Amino acid sequence: MAKMKTNEERKAELEALTEQMGQQIDSFFESPEKIREHLQFLGKFHQYSMRNAVLIESQFPGAVAVGSYPFWEKQGAQVQKGERGIKVFVPNPVTYALHKDEWVPLSKAPKPIKEGVKQGRIPSRKMMYFKIGHVFEYTQTDAREKGIEVSDIFKRYHRDGGLENEQDIRDALTTLADARNVTLLEEPLDEIGTAKGCYYPELHAIALNPRNRSIEDISVLIHELAHAELHNQERNLERDKPLTAPEKEFQAEMVAYVVSHQLGFPTDDFSLSYLAGWTKDKELLDKEQLLQEVHQTSATFLDHIETHLEKVNTLQHEKEQSPLDYLEQLERRMGWKDADLSLYERVHTVQNVFPEEVEPYLNAKAALETNLKVDRVDEPLMYIHDKGFGFQSFGVANNHDFSEDAIVAYTIALPNQPLISGHFDPESAVHPLHNLEKTNCLEKPILKSLEERWHNTLLDEEKKLFSKRTGLLSERQM
Repeated sequence: MAKMKTNEERKAELEALTEQMGQQIDSFFESPEKIREHLQFLGKFHQYSMRNAVLIESQFPGAVAVGSYPFWEKQGAQVQKGERGIKVFVPNPVTYALHKDEWVPLSKAPKPIKEGVKQGRIPSRKMMYFKIGHVFEYTQTDAREKGIEVSDIFKRYHRDGGLENEQDIRDALTTLADARNVTLLEEPLDEIGTAKGCYYPELHAIALNPRNRSIEDISVLIHELAHAELHNQERNLERDKPLTAPEKEFQAEMVAYVVSHQLGFPTDDFSLSYLAGWTKDKELLDKEQLLQEVHQTSATFLDHIETHLEKVNTLQHEKEQSPLDYLEQLERRMGWKDADLSLYERVHTVQNVFPEEVEPYLNAKAALETNLKVDRVDEPLMYIHDKGFGFQSFGVANNHDFSEDAIVAYTIALPNQPLISGHFDPESAVHPLHNLEKTNCLEKPILKSLEERWHNTLLDEEKKLFSKRTGLLSERQM
């Protein structure tokens, strides 16, 4: 049985590990190449604290994914015999209670004191301490031999970004800006020359250079969002000492590098030329604070982007399901089993709980109820839900009377395009075409084509009515 370490030994081990971490941080600032390597590593381990990411890197260069011994067992993998664990700091909060004018660990306090703390009669407080724990890297286990991939274990978005999902990442960054109340301007307020973008602290707004290439906008937007996160007016006031312009640029560029590299975007053009000027005469604590803020911001951005991309992937998977499978899955998620709900109740419930699911729900419902073959659509068709008709030519379907309906839900089928669905309150729009024009969800040429078809239907109705009147008049004259 292993000998228990004394408190002094544990303290010495913690101090040695802390010193090792400090030396590692200092080494990052020796050259731009060293800081690049570290930033790449930070991206892979953004779920860990900055200090633990540094420790993992110093003990196991090139690590891809780590977990504790029980974690690997839970995944069906075993740590290989003879492998040494990677030391990390493990938070160890201790609760203290006030007893006889002294703060004593609650675990060692008399039972009446514990009860008093539980009931709120006796003051208590928590202190955070750290102990040393151990994790093991993926290659230190038999996961590979068992065919267990890193992406199977760590379900997070895993380094397959790039041009093919550029729009999804752009959308994720837009929602990130919205979540932080950052305004994305359509263009800079003034000419910015060759600058790729700019952040306006007084407006908490960002503008990108319209001359940028599309792929450039991703990393530039991340860079400017880093400014908005780290260098906004409120954050600047909180600092004991204001950052210089080069320091701000260095931080923003590091965040952009971490996030872009982790998502698989090109990083060859990134400049860390501020390194020499920034590190001159700086203490280790300054450097640690710099990296801590970069790490926290990068982790926050990556978590948001990954969550968004996972959501997109889930929606895409659901769209690839058969309409019946999708509707059954949605009904389970909504708890609709055996529920007798009206169309109005169903649409509004989905709108409140999963607003992004309303259109897929109506698309699947229309496809299932009409058995539509999308690949055989050769003219614009429309299905009005719960009207008792199937898909009709757009002009005919748009010409129904909707004034008495509680809600109007419609699905449009266009040649060589996915289904399009929407819904509206009859008080807000007269017919589906009116709703489409108000929501701007279709391109103008398509809207114009649909409008022409509806007008042609109205003309046909007028002609039929005129012919009928003419026939009745002729009969009377005879």
